[in-house]
Amino acid sequence: MIAKHTIVAVACAGAAVALMSGCSQATEAPAAAPTTAAPDTAPATGASDAAPTLGTRETALGTVLTDGDGFTLYRFDEDTADLVRCVGPCAEIWPPTPGTPLPHPDAVLPGTVGTTTRPDGVEQATYDGHPLYRFAKDTAPGLTSGDGVKGTWHVVTVDAAHG
Repeated sequence: MIAKHTIVAVACAGAAVALMSGCSQATEAPAAAPTTAAPDTAPATGASDAAPTLGTRETALGTVLTDGDGFTLYRFDEDTADLVRCVGPCAEIWPPTPGTPLPHPDAVLPGTVGTTTRPDGVEQATYDGHPLYRFAKDTAPGLTSGDGVKGTWHVVTVDAAHG
């Protein structure tokens, strides 16, 4: 019986190390927010049939784009409207915003809302042609800790004078 518990403990420890190293790699991999309204009831991550809701929130960085749960949304400098580069471990740290987004009725979004197709065939929400992501280390609505990561990740700002 002791040998069986030892094997399970070793297997669990190995899985934990593999998971941690995968996350470590994700932060090293090159890679591609609260609203003023009630949060969307759709899950923030994972596939959902519900369209993601986009809103805005005032932060120290200005008015930023948010998802229906109020979490800040980001863009990746290496992405284009037609090519998503944040995949695999990168997408674990920077979860993509899936689906065709709808602006929250109270949100003023002067930019263009749309979608792009990820390499795995999943539709990803875009704003002004930039694929949208959350930052896994933003643990609460309104945080903007992903801005400037590796010099390539930026909050998506919403400027009312946007043209």
